[in-house]
Amino acid sequence: MRTSGFIGAALLLATLAGCKSQGDANDIRGADYAAEEGNLTFMEDVPADQLPPDTLALPMKEIMAHVFQFSGEGIWKWQGYINDEKGERSLFPKNDEEWEQAESAGLTLAELTNVLLLPGRRVDDPRWAKAVADVRAIALRAAKAAENKDEEAFFNAGGELDTACESCHLAFAPWSAKPHTLQAAGKAMPAPPK
Repeated sequence: MRTSGFIGAALLLATLAGCKSQGDANDIRGADYAAEEGNLTFMEDVPADQLPPDTLALPMKEIMAHVFQFSGEGIWKWQGYINDEKGERSLFPKNDEEWEQAESAGLTLAELTNVLLLPGRRVDDPRWAKAVADVRAIALRAAKAAENKDEEAFFNAGGELDTACESCHLAFAPWSAKPHTLQAAGKAMPAPPK
């Protein structure tokens, strides 16, 4: 049994190494919205009855608050500067391990966007698909910037991510939008749904 597991693992590693050796042609982490739009449309053809029964058990508000917010924070926590009793200091990753964590946060968020395209979760509105594709593309750019240890590009991706999230909230969940976003859009704070 152990030998077959080892052989399987060796084959997997060899396959992955072969894929990596193809160079940047298959590296999607620099992707933008135009590339992501086509990647995400395949989900429109997935029938809801082919999903496992508990796939949609977690309400959207919980997914956003506990899954997407958590994942976004995995990017934002590594950005900018802080002033406190210790003075001003950078929040950017300081070593390879921290940069790896920042990259992983971007890749995780990018993959999570697929959840928003499942039948029963996706909204039948072209703005929804664009919002999802925007977040995915930005998360992939954040991951690529972290991989390259490029503070400026990583910081810019974090700002773009905040803007993309707020734009989506404004369109589909205005009760969750930040007050300054609502004010800039000329909207009053709506009550959350019951």
